[in-house]
Order: sequence, then C-alpha cells, then structure tokens
Amino acid sequence: MDQSSHKYDVAIIGAGMGGLCSGALLANQGYRALVVEKLPFVGGRASSFKYRGYILPTGALYVETGGYVESVFKEVGATFGVRSFPMGICFRMDGKDYPMPQKGGLRQLVSTFAGEAEAARLMAAIRRAFRWNEPSSSISIRDWLLRYTSNDKVLAIFRGLSNYQCVNFRDEPAGEFMRQLKLSIGASAGAHPQGFLELMKELVRVIEAKGGHVWTGCRAQRIMVQEEVVKGIVVEKDGDDLEVLAPVVISDAGPHKTVELAGPENFDNGYLKELREKVRPLAYIGLVISSDRPLVDFEGVMVVPEGRRQMTMMCTSLAYPEYAPPGKHMLQAWAAPDSSFLPLDPAREIDMVVQDLREAIPQFDREAEIVHVSYWQKDWPMYRALPGALAQKTSVENLYNVGDGVAPLVPLGLPACAQSARIVVEDIRQRTKPAAA
Repeated sequence: MDQSSHKYDVAIIGAGMGGLCSGALLANQGYRALVVEKLPFVGGRASSFKYRGYILPTGALYVETGGYVESVFKEVGATFGVRSFPMGICFRMDGKDYPMPQKGGLRQLVSTFAGEAEAARLMAAIRRAFRWNEPSSSISIRDWLLRYTSNDKVLAIFRGLSNYQCVNFRDEPAGEFMRQLKLSIGASAGAHPQGFLELMKELVRVIEAKGGHVWTGCRAQRIMVQEEVVKGIVVEKDGDDLEVLAPVVISDAGPHKTVELAGPENFDNGYLKELREKVRPLAYIGLVISSDRPLVDFEGVMVVPEGRRQMTMMCTSLAYPEYAPPGKHMLQAWAAPDSSFLPLDPAREIDMVVQDLREAIPQFDREAEIVHVSYWQKDWPMYRALPGALAQKTSVENLYNVGDGVAPLVPLGLPACAQSARIVVEDIRQRTKPAAA
C-alpha cells in the first residue's frame, strides 16, 4: 500500500452498532472513513452466527422498528430488513399466565394482585414520574417502589420489567427505569430473518460504496495522540502494523479500551476519575434451547419474574422459523444475574436459570435440549455502562467514543448506540470538513 491509502478523514475502532452507524452517517456526508474490527465479522454484540443449523445472537435479540436505528438506515440508504414480531407480553406467575393488554396493561396486571387503593396509589406515582419529575437515580427502582407497595407479587411484576431492560431489579436506578418504561410505550420491535449479521452488513455496504473501508480481523494497536490532539491510529493488518493518519478518531471499543489505546497520560484527571467511577460493565445470561414443538406457545415475550433469577423467554422460531432447523423450535431465555455489576459466577448463574426454566416449563427435562449458553461480562458485557454515564467526547481533542458505554440518557441498547453515533457525527460535521470538500 502507498502512503496515501493510509489517510482517511475519520478512523473508527470497532464495527459494532455505534461504529458502523458512525461510519455510514459520515460516509453519507462525504467523509472517507476506515472502520477496523478485531473480530472476523462485523456487528460486535449486534451480530449473529450459525451453529448446528440455528441462527444465534452474539448479544442483541431484537431491535426497535421505526426508531433510532431505523432512522440511521433510512438516512444513509441502507436496507433495514427487519421483520417485526408480536410485541405481546405475558407474565407467568405461580404456574398461571397473565397476558398484559397493550392498553392499560400495567394497571390491569397490578390490579390483579393488589387492592384498588394500593394499585391506584402506585399508578399515580408512576404517572407523576412520567408527567412531572422522574425519580432519583440515586436509588434502585425496587427501593423506589417500596414506598408505594410491599406486595411481593406487584414487586415481581416490576422485577420482570427490569429484565426487559437487562438490568437487575436491585441495581437499576429508579430514574433510568422510568425513562425506559416511558419510551417503550407503543414501541415495536423485530429482527432480521437471517440474523443480525445480515442487517449490519448493510451499513458496511454504505461505507464501502462511498469510498471508505471496513477491515475485519484487524486489531487496533494504538491511538496516536500529540499534545492532547488525536492524529490517527496504528492497526495490525495481515501481520504488519500500519499507521493510519486521520484528524478524527471514533472508538466503539468502549471508554476504558479507548484510554488504554491512547494512553492514560493523554487524558485529564477529571475525565479518568469519571471513567473509573461511572463506567461499569453489566453482566447478563442467555440460553438457546431446542425442542421438537414450542416449549412456550405464546408468540410474544414470556416474563418469569418470581424465580431465582428474573427471567424472560421467547419461542423465537414462532416469529422467525428461519432461526431453527426444519422440524425444530428455538426458545431463547435470558436473565439478569444476582448482581449486574459484581463479578459473574457463570456456572452458578446458569444453574439458577436452568432451575427456573424447569419450574416454568413442566416438560423441560423431557423435551428440551440446551443448544448454546452465553454470558456477557467484563470486556464483552451486556452494556458497558448505564445510560448517561459518560459523554461521547473525551478530553483528547477530536477523539470520541460511541456505543453503549457513552449512551445518552435515552434510549437504551442498540438505539442508544445509534443515537451516540448521530451525536458524534453531528459534532464532527460542525468541526471538520472532508478532505475532498
């Protein structure tokens, strides 16, 4: 390669949702972008792979439709090949199923287990949180709810809803829970019928069609910084270290990894303090289970909130038969561990989830086969941090983070990654112009 091929308007580390949305948005505005990814595939925790005839997720199970992610795809001209699935929710408690109506469902479900006065008091508090002022995030949603109810069944309902947000009930900040609950009203979601990898490849096509590149199997070795201004990156490609000059660098590798690559000596002490104190990865558990017939015949999401772990499950093959081999069904079960933040004991947590599955599905031992077990923690977490933990800009000039480690206060998950990319791209457009401009 000649030296000119190592110059880009923007260098992006990591081809997850945040990195690829950044690259596609920039490419669409005329910036020449390079995305480097250490893994042999794109998408990060928003990808998929094939195993024993099943299409399995690397992390994300679904994505909102008509929201933040789809708006990026539409803007850059990428095909958003997501097929919606039924958004119904059903709670399985004490061996009985309680479907939640789409309108007024939470009030109706709470009223099933609480007296009229208790239900009215709790729902009034939630309305105030929506319309007036959200609760403090200095306490958990569990502790906030205890002011209005001590009813174990009612608390279990909200424990199950916390699992919808992939955070332990005792760990999720009250304000965060309310923001995401409010945002979820009327939301719809789906998945790509061929898996998330196919969805993410659409963003790669946009970047490459506009003159950029996406290199997989290429690990970023260093972020070059001079006098607290970013200068580019060093990346390993085909066994050689290549220097890529770029006036802007975006990292989708997570804020801690960004500092490691650039060198902590290049960041101010206040930024490093915030990073240490606020950016804490969250753990999670997921199981993929095979059967000859559906283990859960509900087409939406089944919430099992009273077990050893807060668990949610869905017979994905009912909505996406492509995800399972012919004649087979696939159930996905996911659960928050005993603590979202403390070190994960995978063997213990998986055992707890399996025990809960046995109790929630009477025929489990006779008909189910566990095909795959996943757990997310440390450098491959469910989320790198809770929303609002850290800003997208670093203290190094023209060095940004994107992804769930720097998610805005709303939304959460993949939409947050897409929105973080949009925030960063808008700032770049205000500060620098493409070399060809």
